[in-house]
Amino acid sequence: MNVKDFRAKAYTKNAEGIPVPVNETPSVQKSENNFQKTVFTKDIKAEDLTQKKQSPSQALDNTVDYLKTGGLLKVPVEQTPDGKDSVYRRVAKFLLLIGEDEAAKILPHLSESQIEKIIPEIASIRTVSKEEAAVIMEEFNGLLNKAREEGGVETAREMLEKAYGKKRADELLKKAMPLEGKVPFTYLRDADNERVYLLIKDENPGVQSMVLSHLNPKKAAKIINLMTPEEKKEVVMRLAKMEPVSPDVLRRVDQAMHEKSLNQTVEKAENIDGRNALAQILKKMDAGAENDILTYLSEDDPDLGQDLRSRLFTMDDVVKSDDRFVQEKLREMTEIDIAYLIAAKPDDFREKILSNISAGRRAEVRAQEDILKPMRRSDCERITSEFFSKLRRAFEEGHLIIKDRNDDVFV
Repeated sequence: MNVKDFRAKAYTKNAEGIPVPVNETPSVQKSENNFQKTVFTKDIKAEDLTQKKQSPSQALDNTVDYLKTGGLLKVPVEQTPDGKDSVYRRVAKFLLLIGEDEAAKILPHLSESQIEKIIPEIASIRTVSKEEAAVIMEEFNGLLNKAREEGGVETAREMLEKAYGKKRADELLKKAMPLEGKVPFTYLRDADNERVYLLIKDENPGVQSMVLSHLNPKKAAKIINLMTPEEKKEVVMRLAKMEPVSPDVLRRVDQAMHEKSLNQTVEKAENIDGRNALAQILKKMDAGAENDILTYLSEDDPDLGQDLRSRLFTMDDVVKSDDRFVQEKLREMTEIDIAYLIAAKPDDFREKILSNISAGRRAEVRAQEDILKPMRRSDCERITSEFFSKLRRAFEEGHLIIKDRNDDVFV
């Protein structure tokens, strides 16, 4: 089309003979609206993102857009105009619903900026109704179902890896997929022992023994110890006389218990103390991550940070711990372990540890610290977490005195 033709189509003359732009007709406007609707509601499939030639930034943008509409995912989204929960608050509620153990595994996979948005939400949540809990869990299950419809297990894995990281995606797929020849009741392996007991408590001894026989023996023993004497007797007898179970029966029981476990999560969702739940989550994370989160929470909200510190065992608690107890625990450690324990720690923490060992050991620890540098962060965190766990457990059991933490007055 040349310029003359374009002008002829783009302009017309009004009643006074003056050229004016041609107005869009209703059909054109409707057509554009339809086009716009098509563009913004198009269902982008995971395979489209990988097969089309796109720049890295385009691929990332498309993936994020897809994940935003895919369900309960950890992508930055502001609160919606209609007042509904933001993604961060939905994720916070989801983490509370799945429990502290599972939430502690998810948080390390998130970026610092995401954690900074999610943690305050967890702390501010006071309750999640059964109805809302059911919606959130259904939303998450919908993500898995949608992924299966659009490409099967591998597509589901790809989507979940983008949302949670590879390790967590594998765990979720194992729990969500049907049995299909795999070991049953895997979704109970990492569940709290008391939760498993409550799950099977009302089942007949045959079902109870079937579930327990597929769990780790040590875990099964702890669950049996939670039972009443009569329950123990019935289950132990059933286990002793148990015969092979048909795959079909095993599959149906496995699926029924899986559904019951999801409903169990909803049932206990009525009253949630967000701050206490957050404290329990932080206790299950490594000491370094716990301290980082507490630090930036305190900077943003001093009252919240102080409240959480009162619920946790931190480096400050070690500094304020009874020297005799610290000495006892340090005697159980090698000089190399102590070197890892004090590596990259604040001066007051280092001084607390070094002042509670002999001069000879102190010199050896410093020598080992110099020899071992640079140290793997994972090794330092592992040894620190083990040391903190021992002191925290002793404090919770009343065996360790911590200045400013014990309510009793000692003389």
